[in-house]
Amino acid sequence: MHRNARLPSVLLTPPPATLQTVPHVFLSLGSNIDAERNLRTAAVLLRKEWLEVHFSSVYRTAAREVSDQPDFLNAIAHIQTTQNPQEVVPILQSIEKQLGKAPPFRFGPRTIDLDLLLYDNLVLNDEIIIPHPRMQSRRFVLEPLCELIDPHARHPTLKQTWENLLAETLEQECNLTPILL
Repeated sequence: MHRNARLPSVLLTPPPATLQTVPHVFLSLGSNIDAERNLRTAAVLLRKEWLEVHFSSVYRTAAREVSDQPDFLNAIAHIQTTQNPQEVVPILQSIEKQLGKAPPFRFGPRTIDLDLLLYDNLVLNDEIIIPHPRMQSRRFVLEPLCELIDPHARHPTLKQTWENLLAETLEQECNLTPILL
């Protein structure tokens, strides 16, 4: 080819950017003080922070550790966010503060309890513990979680399926309610 000849013009497209998935985050919600109102308010506040929040059904359960208190209403929320766990937890704590969370003792009655359960398959064991350390033994967490997560997927550290973990808790009472978030 002659050195002054023009090469054909070719439109070059940049290589596709690496697809980055946004982490899937699962939160638990629980209340046994004006429970329905506080769960609904927490849902509204969560939707203000994250535009797309998917909620499980709401379940009624008896208090576990300290039984001399009203039943709890519990649900799970699924969000996708690029915020890291150290950014998510203060948001949850702020919502708890807005709703007046002040249990009189550990596992006592509360207006709202918001916990970070899972952040994709991330495992953290420092000031934030992920996955939540007691979630696998609580039907009120596993039952609604299995509505939003693949029940055949595995717990990040226990390596058991969510479905199997739920089966191990079926003796715990957990009643579906008609409440929608």
